[in-house]
Amino acid sequence: MKGPLYQDRIERNYQVGVSEDGIADLRRDLSDYLPRYGLNPIYEITCVGTVYFDNKDYDLTCYTVLNGGRHILVRLRTYENYGQSPKPISDHWMEVKIREKERWRKKRFRLNRADLPGFLEGRDAGQSVLDYNQNDADPKVIRNLYRETQETVLTTGLKPFFLLTYKRIAFQNEIERLSLDWDIRYYHVGTDVFSYDSWKCPREEPAGKSQKTILEFKYPQGHLPAWIADLEKRYPIWETGFLKFVEGMGFLFQGPLKHHKEANSFLQMKDTYTGDTEPLG
Repeated sequence: MKGPLYQDRIERNYQVGVSEDGIADLRRDLSDYLPRYGLNPIYEITCVGTVYFDNKDYDLTCYTVLNGGRHILVRLRTYENYGQSPKPISDHWMEVKIREKERWRKKRFRLNRADLPGFLEGRDAGQSVLDYNQNDADPKVIRNLYRETQETVLTTGLKPFFLLTYKRIAFQNEIERLSLDWDIRYYHVGTDVFSYDSWKCPREEPAGKSQKTILEFKYPQGHLPAWIADLEKRYPIWETGFLKFVEGMGFLFQGPLKHHKEANSFLQMKDTYTGDTEPLG
């Protein structure tokens, strides 16, 4: 899957009042409804897998929860086809995503699976990395982004610890994008996650599964388009500050990480962060 190397946009999340049994009907309805606004499906159902990094004290996690308007997420993402037998993962997106209020800025580059160990071990970007990203940016830009991200990971002691998986279908026009996410699952993992052939079928049971279905709306700037109000009238949706990452960390600190020294303080911060959300009236 390709996309912009740098992304700078506003993101809004909406919770959908529909059970998992109603997802198929909602998908079909959105596929009929959204094209009138130029938002067309860009691919079939995709299984998104994201591994998050943090240090042993979970400093990035605490920073994210303490600073509702600012987040820093370092992650490795892959996309797999839904409805097909798992195939060995061939490539990843390495991403650093920063939030300031409603605006998210994301820098990312692609890594072939064979080049991932070299990145994590501190080796320079080889020709294969530059070739793999040649359609996205100039080699000098890729080298700088690779080095900058690598330095962040190595100097702050970031390690993989959390795998998030979900199913997604997305719609977009030239400037806007809407995605529907469901079947959201959270796993506690270590460095062995890089050896998994597939992230859509992890070996272990999840630490938790979300009961939520989420619409994510992403656009460059300005006011919300008028069709969002129409969407709110048509479907049981309401805007929320929900973040999959924060909900997932709640499951981890109640389960496999419950004995960590930060567990209780994080859970208290999480409850304050999430609060209660109500449908827009």
